[in-house]
Amino acid sequence: MTIDGSKTDLQKLHIAILNPWFLQGGGGSKVVGVIASIFPQADIFTLFYKPEKVPRNIRNKILHTSFLHRIPFIERLYRPLLPLYPLAVESLDMRGYNIVISCDASVMKGVLVDQDALHLCYCHTPTRYAWDLHRTFAEQTSFLTRPIFWLTSHYLRLWDFSAAQRVDHFIANSHYVAQRIHAYYRRESTVIYPPVNTAAGYIASSVSDYYLSVGRLTHTKRLDLVVNACNRLKRRVVIVGVGREEARLKAMAGPTIEFAGRVADADLPALYAHCRAFLFAADEDFGIAPVEAQSFGRPVIAYGHGGVLETVLSGEQEDATGVFFPRQTVESVVKGILDFEGIEQRFNPILIRAQSQRFDTSVFVSSMTKYIRDAHAIQCKNGYGQ
Repeated sequence: MTIDGSKTDLQKLHIAILNPWFLQGGGGSKVVGVIASIFPQADIFTLFYKPEKVPRNIRNKILHTSFLHRIPFIERLYRPLLPLYPLAVESLDMRGYNIVISCDASVMKGVLVDQDALHLCYCHTPTRYAWDLHRTFAEQTSFLTRPIFWLTSHYLRLWDFSAAQRVDHFIANSHYVAQRIHAYYRRESTVIYPPVNTAAGYIASSVSDYYLSVGRLTHTKRLDLVVNACNRLKRRVVIVGVGREEARLKAMAGPTIEFAGRVADADLPALYAHCRAFLFAADEDFGIAPVEAQSFGRPVIAYGHGGVLETVLSGEQEDATGVFFPRQTVESVVKGILDFEGIEQRFNPILIRAQSQRFDTSVFVSSMTKYIRDAHAIQCKNGYGQ
């Protein structure tokens, strides 16, 4: 963007913010909450939601939903209803909006907007069950339903590519995601990292003997690697979170593995601040938890792939903030932990915390506001979006 739209009063525009659903909280919901704080006049659209999972700052708003929200027990049935998502998102009424901001890792980019509206997509990732992870998702389905999944995912890939062409500008949450946007949608994008509340971090006066992992207990987080590696090394690890993998992980856990379940927001900072290091075995598009850990001055031991390569500095240089292991195997995680322990005293908590502040919420707010203002100015110069 090259046009300075600093004189554009965005607060007077009719703006819609879209999110696929509010069911689990997490980083995607936080992004919506922060964008909504930039544009308090904006209307919020979603396919369906659970009230307690809606960001606190928009719970007083009327959420505009699709017909899927009227289905009883939608929070349990939403996966089998996947083929209906394109119809549901296209049913949302976007008439009259100057700017539409779709926050998406699924289908919201396919919303139908007015001809002169500006549609910006903040993309967490191209739809993973349709593209790079479709084989992984297929393997998790039963033998009887797998053919249905293959047919559905083929249809969704065709629709998803077409939907991506409806977007005026893509914003990627990392360079890793920007590469996939280009690979799957043939679209260019601008990288604006998601907001992380690093201002809440602090450096504790002492560190305990436990490693820490924070996140939903799902297959893609690969916490089985963390559990088995710490079993083998007899290292203490505290695992924060709940999810479908909880029973399986507990069954394989030894005496040094502690499952903390859901931890209150008020109690989580102390766990971050006093941990020996943060363990992260997932292949994430960005990865908010490693940045949160660094905001408390704690180093990260992570799988060296994906968004974490953009947030953690590895190596023997003075400003290193973590250690990478090269493969998603137990042996690789074990080596990563041992490599960290061999250089543990080199890590500087002050420099680690400074690295995290590159991703603070204030940076996101400033970057997004400028990007949207400039994009709207260009739209107006071209005779649209008035």
